Amino acid sequence: MQPRIDTNLGIEGEPDAWVHSACILCSNGCGLDIAVKDGRIVGVRGAVDHPVSFGHLGPKGEHGWVANNSKRRGTTPMIRRTKGAPLQPASWAEAMDFFTERFNAAWQQGHENLACYNSGQLTIEEFYTLGKLWRGGLQSSNIDGNTRLCTATSATGLMANFGVDGPVASYVDVDQADLLCLYGHNVAEAQTVLWERMLAAKKERGGRIIVADPRRTPTVRQGADLHLQLRAGTNVALMNGIIHLLIARGWADRKFIARYTVGFESLDAVTREYPLERVAEICGIPRRDLETAAEWIGTTPHMVSTVLQGFYQSVEATASSSLVNTVHLLTGAIGKPGAGPLLMAGQPAAMCNREAGAGGSYPGYRNPHSEVQMRDLCECWNLDFDKFHPEVPKDILLMMEAAERGEIEFMWVIGTNPLVSLPDQNRTERILRRLFLVVQDPFVDAETVDLADIYFPAAMWGEKTGCVTNADRSVNLLLKAVDPPGEARSDLDIFVEVAGRLGFKDRDGTPLIPFKKSEDAFEEWRKISKGRPCDYSGMTYDLILQMGAVRWPCNEQHPRGCERLYEDRKFFTGIDECESYGADFLTGNKNTRGDYERIDPKGKAFLRPVHWRRQPNPPSDEYPFVLNTGRVVYHFHTRTKTGRSAALNERAPHPYVEIHPDDAARLEIGLGDLVEITSPNGRWEGVAMVVDTVRPGEVFVPFHYGHGSQSANQHTWYARDPISHQPQLKSSPVSVRRLSFGQPEPWLLARRAELDGTSIEPYAAREFGGTVNREVRR
Repeated sequence: MQPRIDTNLGIEGEPDAWVHSACILCSNGCGLDIAVKDGRIVGVRGAVDHPVSFGHLGPKGEHGWVANNSKRRGTTPMIRRTKGAPLQPASWAEAMDFFTERFNAAWQQGHENLACYNSGQLTIEEFYTLGKLWRGGLQSSNIDGNTRLCTATSATGLMANFGVDGPVASYVDVDQADLLCLYGHNVAEAQTVLWERMLAAKKERGGRIIVADPRRTPTVRQGADLHLQLRAGTNVALMNGIIHLLIARGWADRKFIARYTVGFESLDAVTREYPLERVAEICGIPRRDLETAAEWIGTTPHMVSTVLQGFYQSVEATASSSLVNTVHLLTGAIGKPGAGPLLMAGQPAAMCNREAGAGGSYPGYRNPHSEVQMRDLCECWNLDFDKFHPEVPKDILLMMEAAERGEIEFMWVIGTNPLVSLPDQNRTERILRRLFLVVQDPFVDAETVDLADIYFPAAMWGEKTGCVTNADRSVNLLLKAVDPPGEARSDLDIFVEVAGRLGFKDRDGTPLIPFKKSEDAFEEWRKISKGRPCDYSGMTYDLILQMGAVRWPCNEQHPRGCERLYEDRKFFTGIDECESYGADFLTGNKNTRGDYERIDPKGKAFLRPVHWRRQPNPPSDEYPFVLNTGRVVYHFHTRTKTGRSAALNERAPHPYVEIHPDDAARLEIGLGDLVEITSPNGRWEGVAMVVDTVRPGEVFVPFHYGHGSQSANQHTWYARDPISHQPQLKSSPVSVRRLSFGQPEPWLLARRAELDGTSIEPYAAREFGGTVNREVRR
């Protein structure tokens, strides 16, 4: 990809300073410098020597910084002592006293009476501190991150084959690949700079791109050579069909399989039940397209596959994602340049959460069922193992269901907006209103703050120092550029004070959290991660600044990081190496240590078969359409940041529903008409986007938009994958009808041009917003 410096300055002239950082509005982690003038952030420019982005920035990276200067930033703590009363400003001391009082009162009923739901937006220093506080201090299983909604399956899918979490390939392999397979990954909108890098690699190498997606997305329009437009909910059938063809037509590498994997016979037996004709019928795709995909995969040694929400947000998430890894193991396309699976993350620090143990994992990818690994963690934390109670973390939906039953009374929400982002919004709101709710967020007008009993104003990107890990293991350092507004504090500062107030100590009676600065937290994290798959022990802030970003593992063997994992074909599947003993793909029933002893592959990778099953909540006569939800390029999550940028928001200011022209004609719906979507769970209304991106019988609504009748999550369910517990957000039964005639506004016409192929230039190469400058470097 050609280096280029993308700059967006909101002032005339030069800033006072440029401060090293990275974008955190997707999982790409593009390097940038923050422009500072008179103590305020006034712009950004791409870092031309950054190994991920080479100076390129996407629309959100160029414009998202304006959120720091929002007038709706939280500047003082607030408390609500009586339900129904308004939040009132308070001092930090008063707010912390109230927090400690209510936390301890709930704790008296048992440590499982409290819950923590955090983010993919914190730094690894903050995630590690929070995880240590909750797991080492409180020792509760009720902690999860909003990474559950976007990246939990990346972890479980990787564990299913390789024993531990950790993206296998890197973006360097993307540059060297002759075939890119994008499974449920609308990379053109979700990671615009990575898409530029993919297109550049395709052009340079004369390669090909396969996209498997129910929608004809901008990714398909802009760069796909083959589009597998499968029905929603048929991912496992698709992968089984591809695997069957690879084996049947002699494209599987039998020597590699015998030497480095276990489970081939069972896999072969299951996939024989997915012949070409059956899979084409289940998925609703032409037989010739399935044959072409299998042939390209089977005959292209340099192949990289990416996986994202189209595979993750379903009840077959872990199974289908694991089968992508299986394709690479069958063909030997792993652990070498230009080859390997990339099970992507959706947020800039989602990897940090998984690494540091503030979500569904323990620090350093440790297995809570392994006494060896838990004793090691206790030694690192100076805790008495006999008093330590490692517990498998609960996911957020399990916690919500427990709260619904009255088993959880206190919830601490950190850097996320669950009232908008969780499924089945009406049910979610009813549950949140029952809780004593603490919300820690940079913005006072985030929808969940309205339900809070305590509000902590938090610093955000550009206002604190710390590291974040992107989707290919590249660790970025974000330096503090400006002070947070008013009395807002960093999440790390808040966690340290909470741990002190709750009296968490190690076995020698010293504070469990002995540090206060991010640099010191990072030093402890380096020690905790040493020898683990995500080894940071050789990494320093200075090294990251020198290299722009460093991929782990970084240690004595890899002093400047590591481009790809498993070059030695040695996988972390030994019984005291693995992060999980595995579980049944369909039921979620977990293997015990005894079960694993009987199948211990001792360093070989697993080939795990699974049958396709029909989706829950299928369409019906009353609700005949299947609703798919997802992202648009101009927004991130619930728009708490991107919705504050005029340049971004004016391009997608309102939700809309994509409906196929055949369905629109039958229902007498035209472009711009006001449409109502109903389901057993709720009601949505918005404008119609009549376009052939979707299959007949399916509709699509972006999920970013608010609370109430504009929220796509009015219609989604708590149904989820049995292993990753990632909710099914891609397949909900709904009905559609026109409410009134309307005329399409300019933004809707512009968006349709992006979707129907009229405008196919990659988003990160487009100029909009009036202040963006692009300087090409050769």
